[in-house]
Amino acid sequence: MNSILQIKNLNFYYGNSIALKNISMEIIENKITALIGPSGCGKTTLLRCFNRMHDLYHNNKYEGKILLNGENILANNNDLIKLRSDIGMVFQKPTAFPMTIFDNVSYGLKLKGIKNKTELKDRVEKALKDAAIWEEVESRLEHQASGLSGGQQQRLVIARALAVEPKILLFDEPTSALDPISTSKIEELMYSIKNLVTIIIVTHNMQQAARISDFTAFMYLGELIEFDVTASIFTNPNQKLTEEYVSGRFG
Repeated sequence: MNSILQIKNLNFYYGNSIALKNISMEIIENKITALIGPSGCGKTTLLRCFNRMHDLYHNNKYEGKILLNGENILANNNDLIKLRSDIGMVFQKPTAFPMTIFDNVSYGLKLKGIKNKTELKDRVEKALKDAAIWEEVESRLEHQASGLSGGQQQRLVIARALAVEPKILLFDEPTSALDPISTSKIEELMYSIKNLVTIIIVTHNMQQAARISDFTAFMYLGELIEFDVTASIFTNPNQKLTEEYVSGRFG
């Protein structure tokens, strides 16, 4: 198994306050890795390091390395637009743009300089098919995305991210605002696209982590307590703290 992302001795600070402490782990290509732990443990902070979302705010600081296929994404000269194309992100609430369904999916492609109408059409269709929403929207591509349900909008956002062919997709609690049927569709979708893209998901839902992930990282108070194949984390963890968390004794 190939690792696509290597995190080495990562510390992260909000101003003078340390939020992540000496995190080291490897993300395996074309697998789903879940980050779990109680609220405030640092899992979303870690996720946002992977495409440098923290750079949108002042006074934040990284120490250590995050290597994407051997290149340190924390280097000062890193092209953040390219990075966020290589490592896309899907948020908790669907963030469909106030434009048509077609324009939502083609947005990133146009930013990359793709102008050929046939190529745009083909890539939008492929992305919508990969995101398992094509059959629901193929007759309304020129309709506003706001007319879609919450679950459909979340799949549209995933299609938009897939259209630019990222290496990694980050999911930050992608189903917490959705009903159980929409949640099930998103989980099935994540499982079906891992052959296309490596997935890292933050979830408070331990059943979800157990259902869909190949690897699980348990975090607590900004530290990585344990990282292993998911079955081991949930059935035979090495650390007592992990066992207490997955068995529901705290969190």
